[in-house]
Amino acid sequence: MPKYKVYGVVTGTKYIGEFEANNKEEAEQMAWDSENGDVSICWHCSKEIDEPQIEKMIVEKEED
Repeated sequence: MPKYKVYGVVTGTKYIGEFEANNKEEAEQMAWDSENGDVSICWHCSKEIDEPQIEKMIVEKEED
């Protein structure tokens, strides 16, 4: 009988920050370029999670 390796895709969110921009696209690019535009995990979790990364940014306009 064949054996299979199975991986689970883990999803979460991370607050990147607030950015003053002309539009959502510009704000998103600023977020990608910021020092918070990446993700890291603790030593304990790194034994279970490979290649953590941010796949997309969610941009919301702040209401005054």
